Amino acid sequence: MKFRKYCALRRELYFLWLKDIFVDIYAKFIYKPKLKNLLSNHTKKILFFNSGHLGDALIMSYCFPEIKKKYPDAIIDVVCGEWCKFIFDKNPLVRNIIVQNHFMTNRSPKSTFKKLINHFKTASWAVKKLKNNSYDYSIDVRYSGAVSHWILPFIKVKKSYGFGSRGYGGLLEKEFFLPESQFHTYEMLSMLLKEIEIETSLSSVKPYLPLVSENLEILKQKVNISSNSLLIFPEAGEQTRMFENDFWAKFCYEILIKTPHDLLFCGEKPFNEALFCDLKNRFPNFKDRLLYSGKLRLSEVAALPQIAAAAIVLDSFPAHLCSLSCKTLVLGKKAAGFHFFQLNNKETFMIHDHVLSKDFTLPRKGFSKKYIKNLNTIIFDKSILNEIIEFLKK
Repeated sequence: MKFRKYCALRRELYFLWLKDIFVDIYAKFIYKPKLKNLLSNHTKKILFFNSGHLGDALIMSYCFPEIKKKYPDAIIDVVCGEWCKFIFDKNPLVRNIIVQNHFMTNRSPKSTFKKLINHFKTASWAVKKLKNNSYDYSIDVRYSGAVSHWILPFIKVKKSYGFGSRGYGGLLEKEFFLPESQFHTYEMLSMLLKEIEIETSLSSVKPYLPLVSENLEILKQKVNISSNSLLIFPEAGEQTRMFENDFWAKFCYEILIKTPHDLLFCGEKPFNEALFCDLKNRFPNFKDRLLYSGKLRLSEVAALPQIAAAAIVLDSFPAHLCSLSCKTLVLGKKAAGFHFFQLNNKETFMIHDHVLSKDFTLPRKGFSKKYIKNLNTIIFDKSILNEIIEFLKK
């Protein structure tokens, strides 16, 4: 059995190692011999797996135009969780979206038992749909948590590429492992794509998100947004990445007195509305400049940066979304680090506390970053506040 560097907790290592003993035997003597009988398609058919979340799916989609440059007639299908369908629904480069809700990445409030039931139900449906196709390549971009290699024996894929760091690597044509140094998620994707002769990089990729056509004038009336609005997304998937109300009160007060922007609070959780109401009570003199988006469809949220002057976001999906269309300040508390630095189109300033990433940056125009050991302290540091204000006023 080959040596593998797993991305796992210590208590998981033995299980992954033991599982891979049997997977390697099965792959060598049963699975891979069958692949020799699969014929290549005249038109390249490529299957992407992504069991992650919105940010992972968005970054993965950036490579699709690069594939079309190399293989103009290529057919691209995607297997993802239902929570990521929004990313691919309106993408003209994607033919089919096949839903498979992996229980490990399912953030719904359902019980673990119900998530497992849903996992196997959607997996069965996905296999039935995929069995009707034969693919030249499959790419699984996940290197931690949930991978989808286990599905390969049930479908027809001539060559599969992905990471062996979570097991099942023996099923792959070539398995990869994570480098010792810091890396960006898109660099890992680029490494896989080289196997199918696609060249792309952090500096050359052009981020995008095809959207359903929103009537921006109607949206402006619905949420009272204008080109003077500053979007604020105070929520993140993890509570530890969020700031307390007192932080936002001090921070927003500085913005209100030193810039002409209205502040539009956006988010779907109760925290956002509660924070908005709290700030309205604290600053009655600015109540006309404190606005609340209310409940919006995801497509409407994605359209807001096209109208707004700028956005302030945490290290979460809105950071990737906003940096595509407007100037964006990212407050990366308990940040994921260089792995998920935003691939920006517009000017982006990221302040983060990820010590291992403090010497890393992106080779992209308009991207800048600053490492701060404790982001809660920036509201007391006049030099940093002034730097932020100048960035927002530019």
